[in-house]
Amino acid sequence: MPVMNKTRARTLAAALLATALWVPPTLAQQVAPSDAVKLALQAVPGAEALGVKLEGDHYVVRLKQDDAVIQVLVDAATGQVSQ
Repeated sequence: MPVMNKTRARTLAAALLATALWVPPTLAQQVAPSDAVKLALQAVPGAEALGVKLEGDHYVVRLKQDDAVIQVLVDAATGQVSQ
């Protein structure tokens, strides 16, 4: 059985560590649903939250403002709000 040299062992250890720490993009979610609602409410003052659901890489937050229902998109990784 061949003996592994130090450089090769370090390279292998670094590769294994990088593999263990890698998070697939679909699991890179940083924003909790409750935080998505808070961010959406900040973007639409005076609105009331109706619901939130994760669709792909963003949350769809449904808000009610006056008599209108508004959908606000919140990026699940960054928290960036768009309408």
